[in-house]
Amino acid sequence: MQLKIAVIYALSLFTLFAIGCQQLNDQMKTGPDDGRSVIVDGVDPDEIVYTGTVFIGDAGDKFGTDEYVLNSATITDDTLNVSVSYSGGCREHQFTLVASDTFLESFPVQLHAFIAHNANGDPCEAYPTENYRFDLTPIKTMYQEAYRQEAGTIILQLKNAPDGELVYEFTM
Repeated sequence: MQLKIAVIYALSLFTLFAIGCQQLNDQMKTGPDDGRSVIVDGVDPDEIVYTGTVFIGDAGDKFGTDEYVLNSATITDDTLNVSVSYSGGCREHQFTLVASDTFLESFPVQLHAFIAHNANGDPCEAYPTENYRFDLTPIKTMYQEAYRQEAGTIILQLKNAPDGELVYEFTM
């Protein structure tokens, strides 16, 4: 009789644990189209902005080749603002803007760029969305040195940008 009660008790605990884990998993594992965000400690994740690194030149796969989705990309003043989503959530991820060191001669000039993602081997399956900003001043400086002009316009050909090319205009 005691064995039967112990088995029922153990199964009840297991069932409660499984339900709790499933609810936690449902809260943490959001897909790219569900539009949900979880507010932790009163901070909305949409309000957090990370700073990414900028590299000019041929980086190969030095900064990572892990998958991500580029949700949006805009340029404000000397800053590229992006929203990215990726699979992970257990380790720190790095995003690097990699820009070519050669302008394409057109009017205005164009510059190829992409965002490299290093997930650091993150095995988790949550689907966070984060905002990053990249300082475009090194690209502006490269333009100013190449064309000996303080003001200019660059069409930034950002790979996988949802709206295609981005216009980066700067003045003195």
